[in-house]
Formats: sequence, C-alpha cells, structure tokens
Amino acid sequence: MTFKTVKIARQQCVNTLPTATTTSGHMTILSECPGKGYKLCRKKLHWYLPTSNGRGCAECRKQYTKNKYHTDLKFQKKRKKSAREQEKKNQDKCNKRKRLRYQNDVEFRTKRKEQINAQKRTRWKTDSEWRALRLNQTRLWFKSNPHKRLAYDKLKQAKRKQRFVDWADPKKIEVFYLEAKKLTQQTGVKHHVDHIYPMISPFMCGLHVENNLQILTAFENCSKSNRTWPGQLDCQKGSVYDILNKELTDLLNDN
Repeated sequence: MTFKTVKIARQQCVNTLPTATTTSGHMTILSECPGKGYKLCRKKLHWYLPTSNGRGCAECRKQYTKNKYHTDLKFQKKRKKSAREQEKKNQDKCNKRKRLRYQNDVEFRTKRKEQINAQKRTRWKTDSEWRALRLNQTRLWFKSNPHKRLAYDKLKQAKRKQRFVDWADPKKIEVFYLEAKKLTQQTGVKHHVDHIYPMISPFMCGLHVENNLQILTAFENCSKSNRTWPGQLDCQKGSVYDILNKELTDLLNDN
C-alpha cells in the first residue's frame, strides 16, 4: 500500500488524532481516515464528514464564530439582532426548544431561575405600579385557592422550624389540603390536615412530608393535639391537663 503525503504550509495540528510528522513539515494521514466520504480539514488537520451546504468543516466554523462573537462587538450585536428576528418568525419552535432545554439541562435551569428572580426583585423595588398589580394578583389567587395557601403557609412554617426535607414532594402534600377542602364542602364538617407524628412535642419532632400527613375532622385534630401518635410509650402519654386537677388547669388557662 502506498501513502499519500499532504503538505500544509504554515499550519500546526492541534487535534489529538495519532499522526506522523516529518521534520520537513509533511504529514502522512491517509491511514488515519475514519472511512469513506470523509475529508481533511485544512485549518486544524482533522477528518470530517462534509455537509450538504459544502461549506467545509462545521466544527471549525462553529469555533471560529464563537471566538468572533466574544471578541468582535459589532459581530455580536449583529448576531443578537438576527437571533431576535429569527425568534419572532419561529416563536413556537423556539419556545419548544427552550422548554426542552429548561427541563433537561439542570445547569441552564438553575441559571435561568436566578436571572428571572433577580429581574423580579429589581422590578419589585423600582416599579410601584407593577408591584401593586402583583399584590392584587396574589390576593385573588389566594382567595380562589385557599387549600394551596394553607399548604404554602404550612410549608413556610415547616422550613422555618427545620421540619422540611428536600426529598419531600410539595405537590403530593398539596393534595392532602385539597382533599380536606373537598371533604369539608361535601360533609359540612370542618376537616384538617394533621401530622401523624407532631412537628412540635416535648418527646419527638415529626417532619412535614407526605408520609406524615392524614386528614381528620377539626374536633379529632384538636382533641389529639400533639400529645398522641403511633407507637407512643407509656411515659409519653398524658399531659399536664390530665395530671393536675380541674381548678389548677383553669388557673393555667386564665389569661
């Protein structure tokens, strides 16, 4: 087999493909060709598959455009303007692509959330009309979704008391409050979402997670309070109101 020698003037290979370079600047690379249809890139000396437009190596063109974008301000403005125009023409396609990237790319999602939150904080401080509009929208939303507001308030309370964990699912927790609202409307009896293991107790601390919730009537929940739970020991049963006589408990309750 004979090998073809290609001479590239004033070029240096930066690719990691195994090559054999002589002192005279010649490179024997025919044996390194990945297969039929590949062409040799004269800029960085590596093999590539040509595209239908016939504009050379796509990777090199992409890298050249990226470098120029970060170094040439005029080119950067031109590209941004062109991107905005293309986005207006293909709004649905661009939104779909952004949604897919937002769902799949964790780093992009985190960065985007930080950008949006920073913009909202700045606008909240400077735009009084927008702030009033947002407050009114929040009030209306809370009024039409009381179970979601209750779930949100309980979640904030749990986070403040360090009773919420990252593996808990807020959506599953919200289902309990929705079910309690439905039962209240259907039966006419007030229902509460109760913590099976209380979040605050002299003996233990439960978590605000979906596995620690149950729906009880308001009477049952208030009677239970934070004094009973499954697997309770004998030394943990009862309270000061059960131990002391009625006269003394009346004095304790007297404000």
